[in-house]
Amino acid sequence: MNVILGSVVTYMHIPLLFLDAIGTIFVAVNFPLRYGLLTGIGTNIVLAVIHGPLALPFGLVSLTIALVAHLASRRGFGYKQAILTGIFIVFFGSFVSAAVRLVLYDGFNGTTRTLTDALVFTMRAGGLSRYFSAYTGAFSDGIIDKIISCLIVSWLGELQPMKRIFSNLRVSR
Repeated sequence: MNVILGSVVTYMHIPLLFLDAIGTIFVAVNFPLRYGLLTGIGTNIVLAVIHGPLALPFGLVSLTIALVAHLASRRGFGYKQAILTGIFIVFFGSFVSAAVRLVLYDGFNGTTRTLTDALVFTMRAGGLSRYFSAYTGAFSDGIIDKIISCLIVSWLGELQPMKRIFSNLRVSR
């Protein structure tokens, strides 16, 4: 789900939307934490095979996403909780993403230039720290995407067929 949706959205060039972690969020919210963690790291392994090894360090971000989504969903995952979870995911995930971006890309987004790279460049040119600039870029990149991803996961969880599947599986978190 992560790789397919992420690839489709990337090829459509929709700004600030990736949907590359929606599967990780879905699994982390609806199943035990270990499955969310495995989904996140598995996604990055598949991406490393397809796109190259630079996707592997971002597995740390996927692990953070799974952990935050799982912890935030313990009291349910309605729309309000989904929005808050999206904000928490991007807040904490951006700390990890900024560190990876600094090591791999000197704080920028990656191999392709984006609007947030201009933000990072401007902040650094203005004298702000490399880490703060990279964090702001990562946060700006992810805020819309992660909130939308969490809202979609919440909506999917409300669908009757999904409720039936989960009740039949007797999933215990």
